[in-house]
Amino acid sequence: MTREPIATHRIGHVSDSHFTASDLMHGTVRVAATYSAALAALEGSGIALDALVHTGDVADDGEPQAYLAAGTVTRETTARTGWPVLWAVGNHDVRAAMAEHLLGEPPTEEPLDRVVEVAGLRLVSLDTSIPQHVEGGIDPSQADWLRSVLSEPAEHGTVLALHHPPLPVEVTAMARLHLTGQDRLAAALAGSDVRAILGGHLHYATSSSFAGVPVHVAPSTAYTIRLTRPAGGVIAVDGARAAGVLSLYDDGRVGYSALPADPQQVLASTAEEVFLTMGVDVEH
Repeated sequence: MTREPIATHRIGHVSDSHFTASDLMHGTVRVAATYSAALAALEGSGIALDALVHTGDVADDGEPQAYLAAGTVTRETTARTGWPVLWAVGNHDVRAAMAEHLLGEPPTEEPLDRVVEVAGLRLVSLDTSIPQHVEGGIDPSQADWLRSVLSEPAEHGTVLALHHPPLPVEVTAMARLHLTGQDRLAAALAGSDVRAILGGHLHYATSSSFAGVPVHVAPSTAYTIRLTRPAGGVIAVDGARAAGVLSLYDDGRVGYSALPADPQQVLASTAEEVFLTMGVDVEH
């Protein structure tokens, strides 16, 4: 009988919280509340998480107060859970303000590339933001830095987090907002121990692969975008928000599951009740 693989690590994944100093986005979205709901979905899931990754656009306009608010809301959860947090930088973020008011570091205009070790798993954030641009990029020095980080394998491998995901963009109006320099990224990943890539930016959930590595994108916690294409435009909706859970298994496999952050419960049952509705004999 084939045994079920055992998860060695599970990582919570959120993205595109778009905090503002006023707590309002587009005049209607209460961004602290929608982000809190995503964290609550992770914490209330009963899944034992080892860390939390936020893949960028933490703030909507780079305001210092927005980063302070994001840090406050996140710590309300991590104070209970103990999750270490890895932050990636998005195109809406401002490096200097994010470094100072969220990361507690001196302000800088340099890319905020970071590494966090969690029980033998290496988490790497790569700053794909290009100041004053919506599209992302990876410059040669960053590719060299990443290659150096990955030169020594970690015990349980590496998870790479970035804002602009290296995958095809399905919404026509957003296609030009992709990640440039993907050839550099592929070269840096070649032969490495990277097991998964986490991204955001698109405001809808999607998955693909890049250079042989699974890529998983979490939708925004602020608002989501439909894949329908009205005359090549965009439809944004107040709903379908979700957090993700990346699971890494002892047989080398990875899995990714979405946890709705706009829950509308339609059924609550025990495991035994579920099996009975499927005609499974729970006595054997």
